[in-house]
Amino acid sequence: MDHADQQASATWRVSPDMMCFFHADGTFASVNPAWHRTLGWAPDELVGEPYIQFVHPDDVERSQEAFGEILAGRPVLRFENRYRHRDGGYRWLSWVAVPEDDMYFCSARDITIDREQARTIETQQEEASLREQFLAIIGHDLRNPLAALGSGLTILERRSEEESLLPIIKQMRSSVTRMNELIDNIMDFARVRLGDGIGLDIGEHDDLGESIARVIAEVSLVTPGLKYNFDNQSTRPVRCDASRVQQVVSNLLANAASHGDWDKPVQVVFCTKEDHFFVEVANGGDGMSANARQNLFQPFFRGEPEESKQGLGLGLYIVSEIVKAHDGRIDVESDDLETRFSLCIPG
Repeated sequence: MDHADQQASATWRVSPDMMCFFHADGTFASVNPAWHRTLGWAPDELVGEPYIQFVHPDDVERSQEAFGEILAGRPVLRFENRYRHRDGGYRWLSWVAVPEDDMYFCSARDITIDREQARTIETQQEEASLREQFLAIIGHDLRNPLAALGSGLTILERRSEEESLLPIIKQMRSSVTRMNELIDNIMDFARVRLGDGIGLDIGEHDDLGESIARVIAEVSLVTPGLKYNFDNQSTRPVRCDASRVQQVVSNLLANAASHGDWDKPVQVVFCTKEDHFFVEVANGGDGMSANARQNLFQPFFRGEPEESKQGLGLGLYIVSEIVKAHDGRIDVESDDLETRFSLCIPG
């Protein structure tokens, strides 16, 4: 055996790819050891057998068409089909086949894992598309009717000449505002649970205190019987997603209005340190129970059974997720006099 034959023989034996020769009638003439390693078949179980009996039923017609190509003297490149493993399962193979004298040489590579990975990626892309469609439906189909209601209320406020209708219109606007907040929380909850997480648009803001003050003013309009005190101790710009911080403050104020004592004002503090800023929201009233503390930031938790059931119980969950997305921390202190939420966020 010359050097070229020795090289060819070594390649035949050690190649991870399955190599074989076929007769013109489609039976195996010879196979290399990779067939046993990949599909579990010993050479004597393959040689002399027709290749078609090992092909997946759904791939028979295509495989016969490909074999017809090499019988006609044309090479077949990167043809894929499924071959039966000795254990009864099937493996995806990618073939290269060329005619050689009165025989047909073929090389096949196991691409089962590649196919599975491609399918996983495709499935993930389909799921991502469904997530986007779901969130788009929430954002569009739920917000548009509310926008129409809000516009209608604005027109009524301008044209109403009956003083007795104004409180009703004001209550309706409060309901529209509350529904918008619920939709915000539902969308954020969906993003977190569907894998997208809370999205942030980080930037530098030198007026975050003013933004918080606007949130307090807006909330006070829908809770006219509750007083809010705001202490802005900010001394520098901060880096954060300002709209998300506003959402945090809004949710905490809503929680204070739902569970606090309306005879005592809600205290809001905003201050900056060297590399962090802090937001505190405190309300008077009875302290939290052990059960409430344990489940406070769980989705759909709405306090004790005897308490008000307004909302979906997502507000504090969204607060914790926004703070977490900022790499921040939220602490809660509660006693018989006061409940205080303290946020510490880098930036």
